[in-house]
Amino acid sequence: MADDDNNNNNSPSANDDDGNNKKGNKQRKASKWQALKKKKKEQKRKKLAAANGVPDTTPDGKKRKFNTWNKKYDEGSVTPHEGSFAHPEMQKLFDVDVKIVGEDVVSEGETDVKSDAETKVDDGTESSSAAATELSVTEATATTEASATSVDTDKVPKRKLACLVSFLGSNYSGFQINSLTKSLHAEIELGLYRAGLISKSNFGHPNKYSWSNSARTDKGVHAAAQVCSFKGEMIYHHEIDGFANQLDAMREKVNECLPDDVRILDFERVTRTFCARTSRDKVRYQYMVPSFLFCSPDEARKAFAADDVGTSSPTDKKMTPMEASIRVQDDVSPDAIKAARAELLKYRVSQETLQRLRDGLKLFEGTHSFHNYTRRMGADNASATRYILKFAPLEPVLVPGSEDQPETQWVPVQVTGQSFLLNQIRKMISAAVDHARGVVSTEQVTQSMSKDCRMKVNVAPAQGLFLDRSFFELYNKHKVTNAPKHGNQPELEMLDWVEEDEKEIPAAVRRIEEFKNQKIIPHIVREEALEGNFVKYLYAQDVLYAQELYSLIEDDKETGAVVGGFECRVMKCASCVPAVCQNPKMCHSEL
Repeated sequence: MADDDNNNNNSPSANDDDGNNKKGNKQRKASKWQALKKKKKEQKRKKLAAANGVPDTTPDGKKRKFNTWNKKYDEGSVTPHEGSFAHPEMQKLFDVDVKIVGEDVVSEGETDVKSDAETKVDDGTESSSAAATELSVTEATATTEASATSVDTDKVPKRKLACLVSFLGSNYSGFQINSLTKSLHAEIELGLYRAGLISKSNFGHPNKYSWSNSARTDKGVHAAAQVCSFKGEMIYHHEIDGFANQLDAMREKVNECLPDDVRILDFERVTRTFCARTSRDKVRYQYMVPSFLFCSPDEARKAFAADDVGTSSPTDKKMTPMEASIRVQDDVSPDAIKAARAELLKYRVSQETLQRLRDGLKLFEGTHSFHNYTRRMGADNASATRYILKFAPLEPVLVPGSEDQPETQWVPVQVTGQSFLLNQIRKMISAAVDHARGVVSTEQVTQSMSKDCRMKVNVAPAQGLFLDRSFFELYNKHKVTNAPKHGNQPELEMLDWVEEDEKEIPAAVRRIEEFKNQKIIPHIVREEALEGNFVKYLYAQDVLYAQELYSLIEDDKETGAVVGGFECRVMKCASCVPAVCQNPKMCHSEL
């Protein structure tokens, strides 16, 4: 019995020893592998030092680092992005003169040292060639070390920065950089390059300076608070004391290199792992709705018919928004649009209509499938599901008129969500406005967000939409939690670009409001007065589309084609079935 008790007592310790041995073996293997990797890395570093003809250590005894990952860019094997102004085709297409900065100091020093050494060797005789070579190498090493010392002293450091941008999107194809198109990313990159925040070797290669943006706005969409992140050079590091003062000077320098419709409102230093796209928690957009969009269809038709604006009558023919836009241009002259607009501007939205608008916007809050509120996306696509935190209108505002333009009433509508699909906000605005004016019922709006429903929803004009705020609440929370671990670095500020109750308004937030109230909103009002985009939208909505909107789209059981859902524009397929179409990307456009 005693032996059995002893065996039982010893068995757990034996198991523990086996577990510890296994754990120790894994740790030893891991450490051995890490030592091997470290050894290979050190061998590669010394090999690079020998190939460049410089010591493998700096004058202060530290290991010299070599940037080899961008060697292919320096050799010219990788061309700049076709949508960047660093590309010759973009410079030629938009007549942009890009100033090229000089070569780096290090490369010039190394070239001079090497040429001096070679000259000394060539001038020596055969009898003294060995001595001359030894002397030249010694002098080259000394000169290189002196050069490296001066470079280290004058070197401009790079830091990961978050950039707050405001812009008017009317003159650009959108924010995202695209081949041979004038995008906002390309315009901002050019300004950063001219100001010196992006080097010559990085210009035209967004991945090299770790570019990221929190939102991708469509063509014609504005922004009051777009956020971008990139690795920028601190060009005032040796000239101005104080990190915040350096960032302010950099902001002013970049704004001097940008057009008036693009402004940098703030720079903030962020952590190295920060990404503007993935670190953003939520985003808020604002849409300016003119009050005359809330008039009833009969009132709208009366305004158009009063001056013989529209010669077309409601039709049952299926039309895409593009076809409707073309037909508006054919049916309505600029003078007729101006006359109809003068009649419509007299309309003022009532409190009952505003309440119906609130009820309609409330239907979109929460998690729903928005496959009917974007393009070319089915209900079975997981990307169609989005979460809307808040969707509500603000109080109507009266914009003062001028000598030739009367005052106008606008209803600001703000929507906050995690992310949005292409055209999603503009289609939701269109449905909510129609709900407020009694064109569509609550049941129809609710049904449009069910996965077993295909429904056509019109898209509101892009001219009234702009990005209002970007939120980084989780990033700020982690900054507060992890600040003691990183020595409470004062230059790593939180991204507090939002207004908060009982707190002083930051300077960046005041700049946001200033740009929004003095640039964006007046631009939207002025653009509507000149082009009449909302009047044309109302004409297409109440005259051309007729009963087509919010009607269910059914599948043809025999051919599988979507009846009324797709239109073959190029190949003219007989049944217009996307699965068998010869060129579906070019051929089909979803209604």
